Amino acid sequence: MTHRERLEIAWSFREADRVPIEFPVSALVRDDPRCARLVRLADEYADNFAGVAGYDWGFLGQPATRTERLLEDTGDCQRIEWTMHTPVGEFVAVIRRPRFDTGIEDYHWEKRYIEQPADLERVLSKPLELRAPLKDAFDRGMAAIGESAMPVIALYHPLGTLVRSANMEAVYSWFRAEPELMHRFLRVSNDYVVAAVHAMADAGICGNFISYAHEMLIPPWMGHALFEEFVFPYDSQVYGAIHERGGRFRAHCHGNCMDFLERFADMGIDSVEPLEPPPYADCDLAEAKRLVGDRMLLSGNIPSQAFVFWEPEQVEEAVREAIEAAAPGGGYTLRLTGGGGGRGSERTAEQGDRNIRCAEAYFDAALKYGWY
Repeated sequence: MTHRERLEIAWSFREADRVPIEFPVSALVRDDPRCARLVRLADEYADNFAGVAGYDWGFLGQPATRTERLLEDTGDCQRIEWTMHTPVGEFVAVIRRPRFDTGIEDYHWEKRYIEQPADLERVLSKPLELRAPLKDAFDRGMAAIGESAMPVIALYHPLGTLVRSANMEAVYSWFRAEPELMHRFLRVSNDYVVAAVHAMADAGICGNFISYAHEMLIPPWMGHALFEEFVFPYDSQVYGAIHERGGRFRAHCHGNCMDFLERFADMGIDSVEPLEPPPYADCDLAEAKRLVGDRMLLSGNIPSQAFVFWEPEQVEEAVREAIEAAAPGGGYTLRLTGGGGGRGSERTAEQGDRNIRCAEAYFDAALKYGWY
């Protein structure tokens, strides 16, 4: 059975030969001699979703190129200016990127691209025009993936992208202070996304789509009332278009999502990940399976953010419990809930070694308990 076939069977809510094991291998992992066994395990057993090109979404729908300028380098931290160049002008952000002895990179925002309602008005000042879908790049990506993974196409989520691109102390207040502007942005942007989905399908680009947005559209950022007004009606329109063209949609959503899973399914989401357990979020995997396990492919629940201080035995127990809770009948894939499986979340060499041991234990436990 190929990796893609295994994922397809799971997403069809049937049991394959075993539970799919998601584990993308980063360059940091592949280049680290300590990770040799982990890489072998991943290359043989990992059943991954892999991105393919479909459309150039630009910046909030406007065509865009980004330039970068170093503002300051203190040796242990850099300040970097990012500028988005668009037909409606430039949008500027500033980040701080620290350096760590482990080679891990991270950054945090000092200034975001959208800071006031006038910036959003500027985005809307020129109509969004459809661009040609990236058919050649899509075909190359599909050929490269073959049966080794399940292809997914990045989908622009207007609201999720806006709140990440904007001053977060201000943008959530605009739901109450500037509701007409927010609705206008969502109407224009989601109509554009729907049109782009149909344009891609007409060009032979369809299948599975993914966005990284909904973690910003649930508590503590938004409650049910705002979700029902500003998320549900617009997202339903987009996912309806995807379904109309024979596709499916997968949502990446960290955080406290348990109270929203049924509305996710009602809205048209076909798969959700990474379903973080307490204390990192609130996902009770067995309850999630009961609520929506016949409507959405559930993925995740293995808290890899804990790997830097866990023992392999704790990983084995987490994997065993997740499989028992969600694997029967299909509709579930194992997946890490934090970034940096094997490498990427550590800040010391000792944490790095522990992270690698726990990532190996994740595979060992999946292959011990995951066979149907």
